[in-house]
Amino acid sequence: METIKINGKTASKGYAKGAALVSKDMFAFGGTPELETGIVKENNHDIYGQNVAGKVLVYPTGKGSTGDPYSCYFLMKHGNAPKAIINRTANPTTVVSAILANIPMMYSLEKDPLNVIKTGDLVEVNANEGFILIKKK
Repeated sequence: METIKINGKTASKGYAKGAALVSKDMFAFGGTPELETGIVKENNHDIYGQNVAGKVLVYPTGKGSTGDPYSCYFLMKHGNAPKAIINRTANPTTVVSAILANIPMMYSLEKDPLNVIKTGDLVEVNANEGFILIKKK
């Protein structure tokens, strides 16, 4: 099994390991997933019907509003939040969401995560030391 290490910037410290869920679309915690289940309910979203709970969520950047941190916190309190977040670019409301819900978050990686990580890959996010490890499925 091939393992790839990529360094990046940390937005929210922590460590998590899990299966990747990759979206090419921007993501908002308020409105994209159903808060009670974690299932993506936004019509026309490329991961519509998938569950973000317990996944390493990979997407370009956030598109949320100031309600995002509350929505993300609600997801976390109900066990439906992602284990970690990886973005190309850090959106301020996504960063606050990750910090509030204690979700490790990384961005500005040396390689484009949307080109390297595929849904189902095992991803280890070490936001304490600033790198991710990807084990290709």
